[in-house]
Amino acid sequence: MNDLVDKKIERYETLLREMWAASETYLGAFSVKLLVERVVWDLSAEYREIELLHCHEGGISCAEIAASMKENPNLPVDDIFMKFITRYVEILAKLIGSEKTDKVAKKLKEEFGNIPFYSKEE
Repeated sequence: MNDLVDKKIERYETLLREMWAASETYLGAFSVKLLVERVVWDLSAEYREIELLHCHEGGISCAEIAASMKENPNLPVDDIFMKFITRYVEILAKLIGSEKTDKVAKKLKEEFGNIPFYSKEE
């Protein structure tokens, strides 16, 4: 069970790091860090566990979320990460435009498959 949890969190962490790297091209590390913090803040009212996601200008870490999952395997980790990713891409689209965000989303879809990225501004 713990191996499955570790692999799932590791996959999300890899995805978030790819998002970070792709976003950094357009925004720079400091702005990407602010964007991650904003999304964490947005989601923390619904999912307190998202506050366990740590970032610094060098990247992002899900280690504390993985540790929390081992203590509470019923955490809705898929929902948490999907909402995080969706919200992140929505804000990114507003910052850099949906055309550039579509390039980021396309690259992530190629690497991670069926993850619902939607970047059109509303």
